[in-house]
Amino acid sequence: MKDIINGILYGISYFTFLPVKVGCFQANKNFYKGVLISLGLSGILLASIIVLLFIFIPAPDIYLAILVSILYLFLYGFLHLEAVGDTIDGLFASLGKKDIYHIMKQPQIGAIGAIGTFCFVLLKILAISMLLIYGHYAIVFLALILSRISVLFALDLEFHKSSSFINSLKESFDLPRVFRLILFPFDFLTKYILNKLKKQLGFLNGDTLGFNIELQEIIFLHIGVIVFC
Repeated sequence: MKDIINGILYGISYFTFLPVKVGCFQANKNFYKGVLISLGLSGILLASIIVLLFIFIPAPDIYLAILVSILYLFLYGFLHLEAVGDTIDGLFASLGKKDIYHIMKQPQIGAIGAIGTFCFVLLKILAISMLLIYGHYAIVFLALILSRISVLFALDLEFHKSSSFINSLKESFDLPRVFRLILFPFDFLTKYILNKLKKQLGFLNGDTLGFNIELQEIIFLHIGVIVFC
């Protein structure tokens, strides 16, 4: 149980910018199970913070909605947005005879990756702001949670041999069949996105997983806006 708790704390500290202390730990199967549990918990924590700030801070709704939407990006340290830029660079590199993996692993991103990431940011801020203004907080919670737990479905796929962290997660977790059946549409969407990326890039890694999280979050948020606002 201690290893699972350490994994949860580590996961929250890794997937968010929240001040969570992690002590000494042993990276075993229970630890990695805790990391996977932290994905959904991270979504709950982040959604709770931005919704509560929007509700209780006295400021004009439009101003406050945009402000907390931007704050949300800071709260998870832009982690997955970095993956978006790398993946977009990789997708465009795949159109020519280039070393895609090397390009995606470079510390800097290209102009196209930067523009694509900027568009992702605008889409996210726009959708979250609209949902907050119209009071559809449950949609925000669902989008932030479901996009992150899509990682559980992604673990059925094969990742690049150098993606040691993801491969350790794969070895430690077997998704219950009932859970898989209940969330079948999200399972299908995750595999569809990642298989399309693998076909284009030739491999899957942490960047493609982060891209999947960001893309699904934007899809869920905008469906919420179109349907409920």
